Amino acid sequence: MKFYIETYGCAANKSDSEIMAGILLSKGHEITDKIDDSDIVIINTCGVKKSSEDRILKRLLDVSKLNKKVIVAGCLTKMSLDKIKQKIPSFYGILDPHSIHMIDLVVEKGGIFFSEKPSEKPSLPKYSFNQTISIVQILEGCLSACTFCGTKLARGRAVSYRPSSIINAVKKSVEDGYKEIWLTSQDNSCYGRDIGVNLSELMNSIDKIKGKFFVRVGMMNPLHIKSYLDDLIDSFKKEKFFKFLHIPVQSGSNDVLKHMRRGYKIEDFVFYVEKFREQIPYITISTDIIVGYPTEREKDFRDTLNLLKKTKPDVVNLSRFTPRPGTIAAKLEQLDPKKINKRSAKVHFLMRRILEKKNKKWLGWEGEVLIDEVSNNLITGRNIYYKPILVDGNLGEFAQVKITKTFANYFVGKKIK
Repeated sequence: MKFYIETYGCAANKSDSEIMAGILLSKGHEITDKIDDSDIVIINTCGVKKSSEDRILKRLLDVSKLNKKVIVAGCLTKMSLDKIKQKIPSFYGILDPHSIHMIDLVVEKGGIFFSEKPSEKPSLPKYSFNQTISIVQILEGCLSACTFCGTKLARGRAVSYRPSSIINAVKKSVEDGYKEIWLTSQDNSCYGRDIGVNLSELMNSIDKIKGKFFVRVGMMNPLHIKSYLDDLIDSFKKEKFFKFLHIPVQSGSNDVLKHMRRGYKIEDFVFYVEKFREQIPYITISTDIIVGYPTEREKDFRDTLNLLKKTKPDVVNLSRFTPRPGTIAAKLEQLDPKKINKRSAKVHFLMRRILEKKNKKWLGWEGEVLIDEVSNNLITGRNIYYKPILVDGNLGEFAQVKITKTFANYFVGKKIK
């Protein structure tokens, strides 16, 4: 049968879709990028925000009218199963993130498939939707208990995949011609806590793999990196790793962080950022900020603005708080949406001003860039600091580039060789 996959959400979700596609192709089914040509429609859902859930549920309703066999996968199947059943009672199949290895059975028989633990995802077949980037999941779930997040409801407690299966997956990706590897999970920082290893040790093993490729390490909760911070920094210094650190702080207020149950203080975050910058000058620091958490007072929000002014992160993933069903924060009295929108606009304006000024130091930079994305006729390359540079070239090409223009969120470059 022909199948079509539509994916929402994070890199781990994209990886799950690639694995489901790989399994179905190995069973003789055919993939199509046109929903009208398909027999099976797989919607891989995301539940990170209420707005995402609403949009996806509407999409499920629309797809259910196409007279196709609809299979619902992803985080919403664990977080909002009743809503899915209400929206499309005619669903053909449902499977949670731990059950993607059974996608062929769902296609064959239909029904609901939930599993207690994930299978060893790095060892499963996959079909990549980007022929330059290979996504490799290193663990499933997390060790935190944040009051605002539904991810743990969907993905469970952290289960690390074996280093050997991850290393083999990276080796195969390089042998197959991929130039950029993403190590992803719900929280890379706690990798290996359940099997007696850590992320730094995994990175060191990957650095020894032969071939020319770069590795992007995904999100790391500040809570779990203290015990091996120096080793982690040394690993980031290694040749094959992008100098890119995604460390989400969420708020600049210790009071808010305590209520969120994040497990660290602002002082910890600042210390980690300073240590990385001291050892790896120009490293790209990416962080996440939530504005409008129910206990966020005006003083707490000012603390967030002051933290951004002090640390000047290179990337801020900004979210306006929305309550997720089943979480502690959803039970609290919510802030006025207008107030949340105003705070969001202030953060956006501040970061734009900071980055327009800060990024001018990159004007005239020359060096190697890997062209890793082509979208809407825009060709984007990344340098070793994971800076997005618009430049002419072909997907998967390494090129020597000079940055000729800088903006708040991207650069423009030209080839010099």
